Amino acid sequence: MQIPEQYFKSGKIAKELKSWIRENITAGMGLLVIAEKVESEIMRRGGQPAFPTGIGVNDMTAHYAPQENETGKTREADVVKIDYGVHVDGYVADTSVTMTENPNYQMLLEATEKTLQAAIDVVKRDRRIGEVGRAIESTAKSYGFRPITNLSGHTLQQYVVHAGKSIPNTYSPGLPMLNKGDVFAIEPFLTLHDAAGYVVESPQENIFSLVVRKRTGDRELDDLTDRIWNARKTLPFSPRWFNQGYKEGRLMALLKELERRRLVHSYPALVEASGKPVAQFEHTMAIEDGGLSIIT
Repeated sequence: MQIPEQYFKSGKIAKELKSWIRENITAGMGLLVIAEKVESEIMRRGGQPAFPTGIGVNDMTAHYAPQENETGKTREADVVKIDYGVHVDGYVADTSVTMTENPNYQMLLEATEKTLQAAIDVVKRDRRIGEVGRAIESTAKSYGFRPITNLSGHTLQQYVVHAGKSIPNTYSPGLPMLNKGDVFAIEPFLTLHDAAGYVVESPQENIFSLVVRKRTGDRELDDLTDRIWNARKTLPFSPRWFNQGYKEGRLMALLKELERRRLVHSYPALVEASGKPVAQFEHTMAIEDGGLSIIT
């Protein structure tokens, strides 16, 4: 199966962004500023954000995308995860980088990167998903850290970020194989050895996606659905991307109504259950005729 060329175009931009982030994002920046800078840079290079840029500070682990009223800033002591994606024609390259100026957590970051590489090395010789999870878990523990057990990598499809197969960060038997033609992201999340090692939902919901384009008979809801579909199809989005023209609070009320009608899905922010810092590194890759290609 031929891997669509757009995946590699997205991956090239995502890879370039990783260097750009390390050079341009520094402690003291506002979370909203970081997200907007990353998203603007993606578009400047010819791509589109595949999902709202996630900024996970310390125990905030996933699905936190700053909104227009965000006032938070990063600090030198923080562990800051920047989870971003690029799409070209709906073909997604998903990746992440973790940064800190805190020497107490440098080893956590190094171990997470090495854990990702260990998982990649397994895929090169063994396409059983369970063995990838085993490599992540054993490598993390060998460095004195533990993986987040209820987060996982995932396959990707056009306009779908989480598609079909999950790639857990711990060993699990009986999982399917990774096959030629699969495009997927591996993303180990590591935390401290005395942490709970799993995430729980927070009350914050600031990422949404359209589940299905369906008429409701309500003009305001249908107009919003059309706007989302035309801009995003089924890819995740941030309310701040669609807020223009709405009075304060109105857009969120409409999104919650669409969610109630099961036309929109929300993604609660996820935090480490014991409040301990988490690091994340991620690559998107594909299995081609010639073997494994790292897209990002």
